[in-house]
Amino acid sequence: MELNSQALVCFLAVAEHESYTKAAASLTLSQPGVHQHVRKLEAQLRTKLVEQHGKRVVLTEHGRVVYQFARRWQDDESDLVRYLRDDVSLDQGQLRIAAGTTAAEFIIPTMAVAFQRLHPGIHIRVYAAGTNDEVDSGVAARSFDLGIHSDSTPRPGLEKAAFLADTLIGIGPAGHRLSKLRRAITPQDLASEPFIHFGPSEAVRVRIAPIQTLINEWFAAAGVESTSRLTVGALEGIKHAVRDGGGVAIVSRYAVDPDDPRLAIFRLASPPERCFYLVSRDRGWESNVVRAFREFVISLDWTGGDPRGFEPPRTERKQANARAI
Repeated sequence: MELNSQALVCFLAVAEHESYTKAAASLTLSQPGVHQHVRKLEAQLRTKLVEQHGKRVVLTEHGRVVYQFARRWQDDESDLVRYLRDDVSLDQGQLRIAAGTTAAEFIIPTMAVAFQRLHPGIHIRVYAAGTNDEVDSGVAARSFDLGIHSDSTPRPGLEKAAFLADTLIGIGPAGHRLSKLRRAITPQDLASEPFIHFGPSEAVRVRIAPIQTLINEWFAAAGVESTSRLTVGALEGIKHAVRDGGGVAIVSRYAVDPDDPRLAIFRLASPPERCFYLVSRDRGWESNVVRAFREFVISLDWTGGDPRGFEPPRTERKQANARAI
C-alpha cells in the first residue's frame, strides 16, 4: 500500500494543531482541502484516525499509531533533504578510506586533517588493509569510498590515479656510521649490517609485503643478500627497533620525521621508488564529499609545509618544471 504524502502531511498538521482550521493555515491550504485529505487517508487505511470533541480534533487509538509512523516518515524525509543539502555544501558527510600500511599510517592522516580544516563537518574513517587486493575489492564493492596503495595493476570497474611519488630511504640509530658517509649508500654497504625486514601480518603471512619486495629487488640487483635477524609487521615497530639499536632498515621517506633525534637517515644509491595511487570506482554515483576529497588529494594542496617533502609522480614533476620554464 502506497500512502499519499500530502495526506500524511495534512494528517500530521491536524494532529498537532488539534484543528482543521489551524492546520490549513499552517499549510497555506483550504480547510475543506485538509479535511478531504484526512478523510481519504482514513478511507485508504479503512479506519477512523480522528474524532471531533467540541472544537478540538483528537486522535483515535489507530490515529496515534499512524501519527507515530507519519512523524518518523517526516523526520526521515527531513534527514534525507538535510543530507543532500549538506553533501552539496560539504557541511557534513562521511568518508571511508582503505589503504596499505604506509598510506594508512603516515599519509592519509596528513591529508585528512588538512581536508577537515576546510570542511570540519566531514567524518573520515581510515582502514588499514592487509593487502592491496583487499583495498581494490572493498572499493569495487562500495565497502569503501576510496582506496590508496602502491599497486597500479588495472582492475575492471576501478580507476587508479597516480598522485604521489615515494623514494625509499635507509634509517639507523642516531649517530650510525652510514649516516656520516658523504655519498649514497649501496647494497654492499648494508650487507654486513643487521637488517630489520618488514613482515606481513599474520592474516597474510604467505605474502611478501610490497615494500619488502622493492627492497629485496634492490639488494638482488646488486647481487647482495641482506643479513636479517628481525622481522616486524609494522613500520612504527621497525622504527622503534632501529632506535633501540636493533639494526638498520629501509622504509618510505614519508614514514620518517627528518627531525627525529633518535634516527639517522641515509640516502640510498639508485633507491627503490614507487607511486601511490588513489583508487576509485570508474562508474556509478558518488557523493560530492567523495568527489571533493579525491580532487583535494590529487591536487597535493594538503602537502604544504610538511618537512617530509611530499612529491608528485615523476611525469607530473616534469610537466610542472616545463610550465615553470
